[in-house]
Amino acid sequence: MATVAVATVKPVKTAAYPTKPITLDETLLRQAILDSAAVFVGMTELHNNNDAPWITKINRYNGLPIRSAYCASGFYYAHRVNGVKLPVRSLGAVANYFSVPAKIIYRRNQRGNQRLGIMPRRMDAVSIYTSHIEGLVSDVWDPDEDTVELIGFNTSGGRGSKYGCYINRRRKSEIKYIANWLTPLLATLKQP
Repeated sequence: MATVAVATVKPVKTAAYPTKPITLDETLLRQAILDSAAVFVGMTELHNNNDAPWITKINRYNGLPIRSAYCASGFYYAHRVNGVKLPVRSLGAVANYFSVPAKIIYRRNQRGNQRLGIMPRRMDAVSIYTSHIEGLVSDVWDPDEDTVELIGFNTSGGRGSKYGCYINRRRKSEIKYIANWLTPLLATLKQP
């Protein structure tokens, strides 16, 4: 009787996330999230096809296909490596970051955006264009400024640049929504 060799498959190592935010100090946590995203600034795709080892790392970390669009995946990754699990239904879908009305703190062309409620802060989710997400870089929202700095994945750095991760100055008129997920999340964690 012949024996059949059976190939064994090594178990896939799953990513280890911190189980809780690295700090409950919101200002420090927002800075840590920005710093985690900023590590990738200037890194580009190899052939403008969502193809680079660093993109594969981000998408695998989040359990997505390795060549997935990575603007939302990169944004989520920066939060997750700092212990923040954003309660979005599908972390790779941009629309889910802006689907909860209670989290929206800014809407384009809405009166009172800058005078009422919570002001946008560093690494709040910013929706621009048709379906793209970036994070706010500054911790100060100046209602009189026409532009704002955003950090984004799967974006260009200007004319002729390859897609990758960049900090860009965007016109506020390009912003559709800004959502604040951190303040409400941390408020629930700080309750006894």
